[in-house]
Amino acid sequence: MPTTLDVEDDRVVVHLSGPQAVMALARQVSVPLGDVRSVSTVPDGGAVDVGWRVGGTAIPRRLRFGRFRKWRGGPRTFAAVYCGHPAVVIETTGGDWDRVVVTVDDADAAVRRVRDAGGGRS
Repeated sequence: MPTTLDVEDDRVVVHLSGPQAVMALARQVSVPLGDVRSVSTVPDGGAVDVGWRVGGTAIPRRLRFGRFRKWRGGPRTFAAVYCGHPAVVIETTGGDWDRVVVTVDDADAAVRRVRDAGGGRS
């Protein structure tokens, strides 16, 4: 089962499959729909500057799964991306994560689901 991004009740939820969950040290991550500031796609999830790995797995130019920060006290990013593949980028107003970056099978459809549910303005 691949990584999925769904809208459940009032939350945007990322579900990770077995191997991805092990690499990310998390089976699922969610953010309140009301905290979503923007949601968009990028052609290459590996090109997003997520910062330094705090917990999880990162292989340069291959994949990034887990928690990342640019500097101490800086923005908190959860990433589940394969480099060279399109990804969804969710920017939030705070909470557990400032940004979520995730590679899913159909990134454009995932963005539409979040926007249709009322999350993200751009």
